[in-house]
Amino acid sequence: MAQSPKNISALMCELSIALAELSEKMSNLSVTLENHYLDSNAPEPTAMLEAARETIEKARSN
Repeated sequence: MAQSPKNISALMCELSIALAELSEKMSNLSVTLENHYLDSNAPEPTAMLEAARETIEKARSN
């Protein structure tokens, strides 16, 4: 089953939008992770691991 060029174009537009949204979310997660790390007073490796876990957990719940 071949798709028409219009259908493929529409799908590509949807994919582009979805990827842009994903990119924005990943950027926000990165900033959140960095902020958690900077706000913590724990030793560096522990703080980074804890911030990563919290950020991942928040991402999963969204």
